Amino acid sequence: MNFFESVFSFVFGDGDPNQEIEEERWKLIGEYITSHGGVVTAEELAPYLDVPPIDGNKEDESYILPVLLRFDGCPEVNSKGNILYRFPSLQRSASTWFGNRKEYAGKRWKTWVGEATKFLQEKRWDFSKAGGKEKSLVIALGGLNLAGVIILGSMLKDIATIRGGFLSFVTDIFPLLQIYAASFFAIPLSRWFLIRKKNKEIDERNRARKQRALALEMPDPTVRQKIESARSMAERTVIGADRIIYSSEKDFAEQDYDAKEWERRYREVERSD
Repeated sequence: MNFFESVFSFVFGDGDPNQEIEEERWKLIGEYITSHGGVVTAEELAPYLDVPPIDGNKEDESYILPVLLRFDGCPEVNSKGNILYRFPSLQRSASTWFGNRKEYAGKRWKTWVGEATKFLQEKRWDFSKAGGKEKSLVIALGGLNLAGVIILGSMLKDIATIRGGFLSFVTDIFPLLQIYAASFFAIPLSRWFLIRKKNKEIDERNRARKQRALALEMPDPTVRQKIESARSMAERTVIGADRIIYSSEKDFAEQDYDAKEWERRYREVERSD
């Protein structure tokens, strides 16, 4: 980073570090739903959404609405009264997860999702990417600007009665020089307070999502039952009478298709939909 870039970075910052966060969010959610047969619970998607911390009260699952709208999903209530969410456009079967369908829910989550993508993590804002030396030079420049304006203002007061030529020009632009010198520090100071507020909110959202992810590693009986119900519902998925990708009516060993053949049939289903 050269000196001019350091000045810009110090005064105006380096932009939003989370510009692609929404794209990453929907990618992770889509992959999770698809790899779990198109049927999931709200608790499973919470680590990727902007959710409040777990407080022990009965939870409002309205935070799942953007996902339903994005992937054309719909809520379904099973015989046990659990609310599950089905996403027909993302439904498919895969031996990689059906083969272990009886696996403990918390362990299944932990092994499927790596540490880096266990929950959506927003990046904190940096005040400036300029190094310590560059920042020192920029602050020195700002100090010189401020000192120069103060000295120039004092000189203009002493010769206020003399007008004409270059002196008149300097007198006319002096207010702009004052604004420039003040803004050199006022803008970064305002950004500093704003960044502190943003980072606090980011930390709270990250903490809440991490808490949800950790809760899924050791789910309570209610959540575990919901997750198992979702897996069970996904196993019963049938896409058309003559386009069966998976059916619970057949033994799983009979449906251990070759990977390429399975992918070909799935793509045909996708295109026809």
